[in-house]
Amino acid sequence: MNQEEGEVNQLEQHEKVVKYIVKNTPFGQANLVIKDLCKIIGNINPQHSIMLQALRDHNEEHLALFKGQSTQILTSVLNSQEDFYVDQKNNETIQVDHEKLEVISRSQVELPSDPELNQLRDALEQQLNLYLTQQFNEKVCGAYVMYQGDASDFTFYIGITAKTINLPNFFCGSWISTWEFTKTQLKGDLKVQAHYYEDGNVQLKNVNTFSEGINVDLSTASESAKQIIHTITRLENRHLAGMDNLYNSMPDIFFKAMRRPLPITGTKMNWNENVHKLVANLKQ
Repeated sequence: MNQEEGEVNQLEQHEKVVKYIVKNTPFGQANLVIKDLCKIIGNINPQHSIMLQALRDHNEEHLALFKGQSTQILTSVLNSQEDFYVDQKNNETIQVDHEKLEVISRSQVELPSDPELNQLRDALEQQLNLYLTQQFNEKVCGAYVMYQGDASDFTFYIGITAKTINLPNFFCGSWISTWEFTKTQLKGDLKVQAHYYEDGNVQLKNVNTFSEGINVDLSTASESAKQIIHTITRLENRHLAGMDNLYNSMPDIFFKAMRRPLPITGTKMNWNENVHKLVANLKQ
């Protein structure tokens, strides 16, 4: 193997490692992680194609919110070309800066359109906005509705996301759900991720998938939109209730299981923290 082939192989290895690490980085920390990876790898900077592609994949997977004329949610569905994303409703392509999370420019384009599907899309957007207002903080959430096909054969795509990023206080979290439906079937994926890392490193990842039969009637777009968003709301609330139950049972199920049944003293662990504080104070 000559030197040039060795450099190529090393670059491919770096690309795999970077892609894996950045992909699994909680949203809001990718730029910091990329800077650290550049220091570790050496001879590479955040503007290198490997880093830029990893950041783009990260933002697409986490449905990044971009700052511009209005808050935009990024999606790779129906994107036209690299770093350009489609605003189907306004017949625009949007160019973005993945590092700064900002919209750079907008350009008018002619996109395929269907009047009946446009009517359903508008009704879905109206119901989605109502759902976001009721369930999320409006400043840190967003959604999109897009479709492919025509009235006889179509697929709709819905994305919902909410972010909480507070790096000075060492925590961040995100709620990401993506849905697609046809005339008779609704499918979805929901991902919840939380990261707290002050004096430690605790990360939660929770993933769920859904599938339900539906009946979409384009002649009653408003009612169909209400039915779809109601179904999504019900499934997301069910997921949230499951997480609440998980948190409530976590001390008994997970934390206790992480310790040995009996300490080396042979005495069962007393889980009342006040007892241990009292013992510690007596020893002083």
